[in-house]
Amino acid sequence: MSVKPKWIEKINYKDIIIIYSLWFFSLFINRYFSFTSFVTVPNLSGFFDLLSLFVIRLIFSGLIFTYFNLLYDLSINDLGITLKSFFKKIIKIIAYLTALFGFIIIFINLPLSTSNISNIFKPVYQITNLNTFVRSLFPFFTLYPIVMIIVFAEQLMLNLFVYEIFNYKLPTIIAKLFSSIFYSFILLSFKTEKILILFIIALISINLYERTNKSLLFPTFFGTGFYLIYILYIYGWNFI
Repeated sequence: MSVKPKWIEKINYKDIIIIYSLWFFSLFINRYFSFTSFVTVPNLSGFFDLLSLFVIRLIFSGLIFTYFNLLYDLSINDLGITLKSFFKKIIKIIAYLTALFGFIIIFINLPLSTSNISNIFKPVYQITNLNTFVRSLFPFFTLYPIVMIIVFAEQLMLNLFVYEIFNYKLPTIIAKLFSSIFYSFILLSFKTEKILILFIIALISINLYERTNKSLLFPTFFGTGFYLIYILYIYGWNFI
């Protein structure tokens, strides 16, 4: 049985309204100031959109932790920032991401790079030779810390303010399913293929969150790798 965190009993509906208001306001600000509308170079505009999203999500996360620390005296450990057994358990996540990375390159990027059968295939890198693949690894690892902040804010919402709230009143399995479905809504992403991908990401993330003593760092690490693989090798910058 999932152990419910102590902080869930402290918050009330006003806190939830404030949190969701800040979240959707941050989404609105990011879309309103999208660089795509006035920068005509696709990769450049997409990269600047990523940076603006990074700043917005960093501010959002900081406001949430400040809010709970000042109001309820909750530490970062109380809200899921813990390094307990991090290096021991992170090896498995790296193995899963490596397997996903190989699968995407071999069965999706390589075949689609030599054909035009999909109009949603717009990767930053089309792998047609070893040199392109090697060059793609530098931005993958360089962007990792930036995307981690973006994903962390999403995991904060998903696991703490969607899943834990559902789990407080519902059986765990139902809470996981409802939260995974709800994930697309909190990201305001309603394309069919994106809903399915986000559902899978959310379900994996919630299970990682539970299996790592309710740490947000593990699902964040996984989600970051997942996002970067899909951005660089399938969908391009518009995936986020």
